[in-house]
Amino acid sequence: MDYTLNTTRVDQKKTVPLAKPRFALDEFSWIWFGTAVLFAVSAVVAPGTVTKSSLLAMLPFAGILAIVATGQTVVIQQRGLDMSAAGMVTLSGAMVATLGFGTGSMLLAVLGTLAVAVIGGILNGFLTSRLSITPLVATLATNALFIGGVRTITGNSPISVPEPLQAFSHSQLVGLPYSIVLAFLFVVAVWVVTRKTIVGRKFVAVGISPRAAAAAGVPVTFYQIGAYVVSAVCFAVAGLLLAGFIGSASQNAGHEYLMPAIAAVVVGGTPFTGGRGSVIASAVAALFMAQLGQLVLALGASAAIQLLVQAAAILLATAIRNLPAILAGLRRRT
Repeated sequence: MDYTLNTTRVDQKKTVPLAKPRFALDEFSWIWFGTAVLFAVSAVVAPGTVTKSSLLAMLPFAGILAIVATGQTVVIQQRGLDMSAAGMVTLSGAMVATLGFGTGSMLLAVLGTLAVAVIGGILNGFLTSRLSITPLVATLATNALFIGGVRTITGNSPISVPEPLQAFSHSQLVGLPYSIVLAFLFVVAVWVVTRKTIVGRKFVAVGISPRAAAAAGVPVTFYQIGAYVVSAVCFAVAGLLLAGFIGSASQNAGHEYLMPAIAAVVVGGTPFTGGRGSVIASAVAALFMAQLGQLVLALGASAAIQLLVQAAAILLATAIRNLPAILAGLRRRT
């Protein structure tokens, strides 16, 4: 009898669910808190970085970075990494400038540039998914190809972009730069597709386990190549906006958007293990990185210190992302 009672008590303990906290930050929510803290610190340490004029000067570049980070997030969700971002951003600026002046039509110039981006994305996806070349190696090779195309087009000298593109890039909607508006549209569109549609669920399934997805009848190659196509289009749009905002296209225009975009994805909480990810968190992290750079620059730090701060932000974000799992493990032990 005592044995039965003891067994019942043990079973009851096992079936009682643990109480969950009413409020908890997951791996994609920390960046919202961190961004709010960063702006609060900026208001105290360097008030000039949070004035209306400073924010309007920073937001266009934050929007461009958010678009690049969105494309990079999609690829990382498929266990990849697109190192051709710098080349595609640069090539897009050179292409739209050349086609714009050559055809006299900005519509044809933009469509032609996006078509080149789609081809570049298909090439990256084919090399990584069908030929099984490591994404780092494959995209570095195509990046060199894109940079070679830029040098051929520009002749190693900056070229101006058509006036309509400059006017568009400097325009505002309800007080916000068009780059921010487009970044918002890109992020929302990708979020809706990946989170609210059957296509998105299959996309996530492929990222989590390509073999399991293939066994379930999901066309794995289609989604893997599609991820690189989406990223290339994002990079191209960012390149168009950047060229229009600066007013010229050069062979080094996209170099500043490779590592910061990857940093934004990491800080946003998207892991490199595939499947899980949040383009919204990556976009917020892009704003975080842009404001962080603004703050460090306002404090008079050198370029080397700025890179060290970016590295520290990545390490801190990685540690914070794993904090919920650590705390959950501690709660289970107690």
